[in-house]
Amino acid sequence: MRALVSIVAVLAIWQTAAWLVATPLLLPPPALVAESAAALLASGELAAHVAASLTRLLVGLAVGVPIGALVGCAMGRWTPMDAMLDPFVRLFNAIPALALVPFSLLWLGVTEFSRYALLFYTVSLTVLLSARHGVRNVPAIRLKAAASLGISDTGTFLRIIVPSCFPAILAGVRTAIGLGVMVIVAAEMLGAENGLGYLIMQARSHFNTAHMLVGVIGLGLLSLALDRLFQYSTETLLPRWSVKRRIR
Repeated sequence: MRALVSIVAVLAIWQTAAWLVATPLLLPPPALVAESAAALLASGELAAHVAASLTRLLVGLAVGVPIGALVGCAMGRWTPMDAMLDPFVRLFNAIPALALVPFSLLWLGVTEFSRYALLFYTVSLTVLLSARHGVRNVPAIRLKAAASLGISDTGTFLRIIVPSCFPAILAGVRTAIGLGVMVIVAAEMLGAENGLGYLIMQARSHFNTAHMLVGVIGLGLLSLALDRLFQYSTETLLPRWSVKRRIR
């Protein structure tokens, strides 16, 4: 009910602002945006753009999450590796993927690979930082127990370190989903032939503000749906690392 009340309030504010502006080109009312969304859905165009953006995001997550998690866990576990890679991690962490879009287009061209590279950069770096932080918070008693049992360093890493920092990795993945949506939109705005970012740019070139808002709202809903789906999957399929269970 609270969510419903907040949505109604936002729609009322939006409608009032559109009425005050009185220029649909600058701010179309909610009804006009809903009509545009319905037309795009009926033609199948909106579904195709959503599917394209979602596919790119899932590929970036599938590649970036495991690599970022392994490298982050290794950096947190082994000090020499952390000392070697930490300057580069700090350097790239200060450089957003949006700043690399021109270089991606220059080096990799207007291709799908350039978009995947930007997604991989964002996702892997986000998960890496979370995983490294998670390793550093592993209770020392677990490491001492592994050493007393004669478990090798590699066995400790795979059987103690990685499972212990799994909650931090999951938190990093959840953050990476939202950041990935931001990055894929920027990549799709330059040279793509489909996707929600492409839809926004096409609508902009035709001064179709209603279509632009459909794309923007679609991005927000896509990020929200993925976040809720990830949270539900974690709570259902991975109850050992359930946040609600830990709180109880």
